[in-house]
Amino acid sequence: MIVAALALTGCSGGHTKRAVPPARSEAATPVATQRPLPIPRLSVYPALRPPGTPKFIVAATAPVAVFDPPSAKDATSYIPAHAVVLDAETGRVLHTITTPPGVFSSWSVVAAAPDDRTFVIGGTTGPGAGFTFYTVRLDDQGRPGTARKVLAPMPAAGPHSPDGELVGALSPDGRRLAFTSMATGGLVVVDIVTHVGHTWAGHGTHITDLSWAKDGRSLWLWTGQTLKTLDTTRPDTELAPALRPVANLPDAFDAVVTPDDRAVIVFTGSRIERRSLDGGPAQTLARLRSAADGLGGLTLDGSGRFALYTQGWRIHRVDLATGRTASFAVPAGKRQGKGDAPGAAW
Repeated sequence: MIVAALALTGCSGGHTKRAVPPARSEAATPVATQRPLPIPRLSVYPALRPPGTPKFIVAATAPVAVFDPPSAKDATSYIPAHAVVLDAETGRVLHTITTPPGVFSSWSVVAAAPDDRTFVIGGTTGPGAGFTFYTVRLDDQGRPGTARKVLAPMPAAGPHSPDGELVGALSPDGRRLAFTSMATGGLVVVDIVTHVGHTWAGHGTHITDLSWAKDGRSLWLWTGQTLKTLDTTRPDTELAPALRPVANLPDAFDAVVTPDDRAVIVFTGSRIERRSLDGGPAQTLARLRSAADGLGGLTLDGSGRFALYTQGWRIHRVDLATGRTASFAVPAGKRQGKGDAPGAAW
C-alpha cells in the first residue's frame, strides 16, 4: 500500500505547503551520500491479512510554525503535532498517538500494513534537526500501543527541508519499510525489527509514490509519471539503473498498484480509473468533483477495494467497487491554517 503511500504524501498534482522547522547552518547529508548498508536478508513472513472494511485511519501532520508578530519573516517557535487515530467511517478522532522519546513532532507521512493495525509514522527530531520514523500498533478498538523509533539512516534537515516530501511504504508482512526523500533522492529499505537495511544512491531520482509488490521483495515506484519496479534482493548501489519501467501514464497525477499486482489505480484529477498491467481498456471506478490541486496522495486499503486521498484538511475515501465517495474534515484547530494537509493511511 502506498503513502501509501507512503501516502503516502507528495504527487505530481502539486504539494500543499506545510510549516517546516528552521534549518541548521550545516549542510544536509542526503541519502545518496550515506554509506550503503549490506543487502538485507529478506526473510519474507506471511502477509498480514486485511480486516475487511477498514476501521481506522491514522493521520499525521508537521509541526506548526508560530510567527510573533504575524509580520515576522521567520517563525519564532514551533508547536509539535501528534498523529491521531480516526474512525474510518466518520472521521471522528478516537485516540492521539504520542511520539516516542527523542521525536519532537509527527510529520505528514504515514505508511500502513494490510491489517489496518500496523503503522509507521514520519517524525522530526526537533526544529532544524533530522527526520525519523516510528512504529505503532493499534488494538481492535484503535487504541495505540507504545510508539517505537525506527533505527535507519535518514536525511537531515537543511536549507531546503523535505517539507513533507518523505515517502514511505510498509511491506505486506509489516516488517520492512521502504522510504525516500524527494528532496535528496535515493531509496532506503530497512527491517523495522532487526534494523538491517540497504541504501540505493540516486540523487535526482525523484520518487513521488511507492508500494510493495505482492511477493514482499519487489517495489512499485511512481516517478516522472512512469511506473517502475525495483528488485530489492539485487545487490545494486545505484537506484536509476536498477529500475525497470513498466508503464508510462502521462495523464496520471498519482498511481498505485493493486495488492494482487494485476492492475494500477490511476488518479487523473477528475476520476479514478483501473488499468490492467496486461493491457486493455481503462475502467472508470469513480468520478470526482474535485480537481487534483493540493492532492495529498493516493493509497489503497489492504484488500484493494477502498482508496484514500487527502486535499487540504479533508480526507476522501472511495469504494472502488461501487464508486461511492465520502469525505470528512480532519480536526485541525485554528493554528493549522487552510494550506496545511495531513498524511493519512489505513
